[in-house]
Parts: sequence; C-alpha cells; structure tokens
Amino acid sequence: MPPSRPTRFFSLAVIAIVALLARDASAQRLTVAGDRFAVDGSPRFLTFISYFGAMGAADVAADFQFLKDAGFDGVRIWPNSPEAPQLMRGDGSLDPSGLQRLLDILDRARERRLIVDVSFTAEHIGGLTAAAYRTAIAFSTSALLPYRNVLIDIENERNLYGPFGRPLGASDVAAIAASIKAIDPARIVTASNSQDLPASAAAQFTADTGLDVTAYHDPRIPSWYVAGQVQSVVDALHRNGRPVYLQEPTRFPNPSTDRAEYFRTAHANAKRAGAAAWCFHTDLGFNLRGTTFRARLQSRLEPEWAFVTSLLPRIHLRASNATHYVVAENGGGGAVFADRRIPGLWETFALAAVDGGPALDRDRVSLRTSDGRHFLQAVDGGGGAISAAGEQPGAWETFIVESGAGEAIAAGQTVTLRTASDPSWYVSVESGGGGPVSVSRTSKGQWETFTVVAALP
Repeated sequence: MPPSRPTRFFSLAVIAIVALLARDASAQRLTVAGDRFAVDGSPRFLTFISYFGAMGAADVAADFQFLKDAGFDGVRIWPNSPEAPQLMRGDGSLDPSGLQRLLDILDRARERRLIVDVSFTAEHIGGLTAAAYRTAIAFSTSALLPYRNVLIDIENERNLYGPFGRPLGASDVAAIAASIKAIDPARIVTASNSQDLPASAAAQFTADTGLDVTAYHDPRIPSWYVAGQVQSVVDALHRNGRPVYLQEPTRFPNPSTDRAEYFRTAHANAKRAGAAAWCFHTDLGFNLRGTTFRARLQSRLEPEWAFVTSLLPRIHLRASNATHYVVAENGGGGAVFADRRIPGLWETFALAAVDGGPALDRDRVSLRTSDGRHFLQAVDGGGGAISAAGEQPGAWETFIVESGAGEAIAAGQTVTLRTASDPSWYVSVESGGGGPVSVSRTSKGQWETFTVVAALP
C-alpha cells in the first residue's frame, strides 16, 4: 500500500532538512535564561515587530536589513496568512512551495541575525482539524530544526482561535507542545492568549501546558501604556517564573494609539517591569505585497514611522558649559573632543542599550559614531583617553549611563557616563567644554555631566 500523502511529504521534508543542516548555521541562538531570553548566551530584552504578511512580502531581504538597522531584534510572522502562499494544508501536510518560501524567509533572517517568532494560525486553513493541525506543526518543527533563531507560537490568541475557528483547548496545546519537544527538545514554544483571559490565568495556562514562555496580548484600554498598568500585567504573568512576552500590546483602532510617544512609553515600561520581550504591533504588517515594509511604515508618520525611527535614538552630547558638543573627528575612527559650537553629523551618536530595548537610567550602553562603523571607546577600559576607534561594542566601548530619572534616557536630560569595565571612571570634558574628552576622573562633578540633545532626522 503506498504511503499517505502527509507521510510522503514528511519523507521529502526529512531529506530537505539533511541538506539544510549542511548549510552554515552561524546565526543567533535563542534560548531561555530564567525569566529572560538569551541570544548566544547573553540575556537580552527583545524587541519584535509584526510582519505577519512575510510569506507574500515583496522584498524580504530589504525589509529585514531595514528593520535590523532600525534596531529591531526580530519579527513576528504568520506562515498561514491568507494574504500569501500558505504553509499548511487542510489534511495536515505542508505545501512544498509554502515551505520553501518560509525557509527562504528564515534564511534571510539568519543572514541579518534576526530572531523570528513563527506564529501559527489554524483558523486560516480550511478543513484543518486539531489532529491534522498537530501533524502539520510536527512537520513544521522538523523543517525548522536548523534554525536556532526561531521560537514557535502554537496558535495566535489560542483562547479565541484554532482549527475550524474554535479556541484551541489546553489539552490540544499540551499535546502539540509535547510533540514539538519530542522532535526538538530545545525549541522555545509558546501559545499566545488574548486579553480576554486575565493575565494571572494566562500565566497558569502556560505552566499547566508545559510552555516555555507566557505570550500575552495585554488589555487594549486607554491606559495600556502607563507604567502602573504595564507593571500589573507583567507581575501577574511572572508568577510562573517564565519569560513574559508582550506580543501584541495594542492594535488599531484603539484609544491611545495615534502617537509614537505612547509606544515608546509602553516599550520602556515593559522593560522596566521585567518583561523579556515586547512587540510593536502594527496593522501595516499584514499585507506586504507590492512594496517594501519601509515604504509602508513611512506612509504613516504617526505612530509607525516616528516610533521605528526612534528605536536607536540619534543624539548629541552637550558639555556642561552649555556651549560645546562632543565630536568624533571625521565621523569616527580617531580623536574625540568637545569643542564644537554647532552640532552636525560628526557630533551625532546612536545610543543603544547593550542588553536590548530602550536605554534606561543605569543601563549599559554603546555610542556609535556617525560613520556607522565606530564606537566611543575608553582606551584600556578607563583612566585615560577616550577615542572613537572601537569597531565592536565590547567591554571598552560600553558605558553606564545615569540620569537619576529612573526612566528611559530622553532629550533634555542631564546624564553622566561611566566606564562599564571599571565603573570608577567617568567621562569628563576639561573645563566643562572647549577641549579634549577623557575618562580620567573618579568622581562626578560638573565637568562630568552632559545634556542629551535630540539630533535632527
């Protein structure tokens, strides 16, 4: 008797996997470290963006390069999106062209060192039963084995959706999660819940079904971004000790979604509250055919474009005399002074939190120069000169930024910068401005303070 169609396809998939395993797999490795995510072994707060229509995107490579340069850690995709080639079939097999498209997307993500949240949506596949869905996810898990930069969401908002448009129950989620782990024990697995389920119940569901991460779509209310609201949600989700992934903080149309400032505040509050990841959820990520994602985001200046372009803030550092600005000569690669009165390109730095997310008060940060290739560097880790010759954000290129505000670093704040490798040294400008910059002072005074000024786009 000839093998069934799903079995024949599975055999072909195994052959494909062997070929894939032979490829260079030097991409990021996503793991869980306590209640945080870790990338290549280093704990990191992850920032995702909705990119649901990836399967039909016009130029995935260009989109991913743009998102990486903008400061995103990863994307959330729907392989079964109805707006593109779909991965799954109603009988539980995988469509070969859909699978190839998905693997191509993951290859492009791996090349750019992006994390991918592969969120399945059973409701988009006609005739799919719970049993067939489990089979399709098992096939998908095998195909994803070479990609260690991927996490799996068994079902988007599983308490609302699933096969035949019905909720996917706890027993089905547990069985699917177990089948994934049987194939790939190290794969990070979740199943997201909508705000219709209280946060505490979502945490319990994650624990009961053996999931690795609590993925939650928190309440879509006017105060969704406020510190107290975010903290209460994260605290409730944290009760199971697993990472908290705020996967869809809000959506359109909804109160308090018309300005990027709401999203910047929510993003910072999620990190401060102890979440492991946060996703910028935008309806512009659904249909990606015919144009680049950048063009779609740019078509809506508020909140999308304003938020996306603020992830890696470009700043000037004004010396304490309120007259001079820090400058990396030639845009980077050499000397650093604080003797320019009008800030321009060479006086511009990209501020990034080393551990991911927005730069908060007391975070470890790097400052990339305007040539895009160099970083401010405390020579020998502190005690002497500062240069802009660092080519990677290593120990000497890492500083502790302090504002005393206990919140995200923002324009108008007065900050100090200490060397991270030896926190006893402060970045200082002789006479408060007009001359060289060093890291030779062990106490904080006026000359060791700087005002953050937003650089023009």
